[in-house]
Amino acid sequence: MPNPGAFAGARKDFLMEQRKLYADAVAGKRKAECIMDIQRRFFKRFPVDLDDSTEPDPESLKEVDDSAPDPETSFPDESLLSPEEYAVASEAFTKRRQAVEFRKAVSCFPISVRT
Repeated sequence: MPNPGAFAGARKDFLMEQRKLYADAVAGKRKAECIMDIQRRFFKRFPVDLDDSTEPDPESLKEVDDSAPDPETSFPDESLLSPEEYAVASEAFTKRRQAVEFRKAVSCFPISVRT
């Protein structure tokens, strides 16, 4: 049985819709910028905090504003938290950052980009 791939449902649909854009970027030697933009828009629709097996509702996908600024995340400020709160917050921050890096490392287009 063939490997079903890393993405399914709305995530796969979104990435498949990006194939032409990606192919044009590759031809125009703008691949890196294109991948960063696709990843930015992907995370707006499918936040890293959303479990991979959870599909967002269609209404929330329609409400995504790609031109809106991305929220800034910063490492917790130790001076504002108790030692216990800081430990929990810093661990959560680190896990979230690792999840983002892992998802970004998954190839966006494991299949041919020919349309």
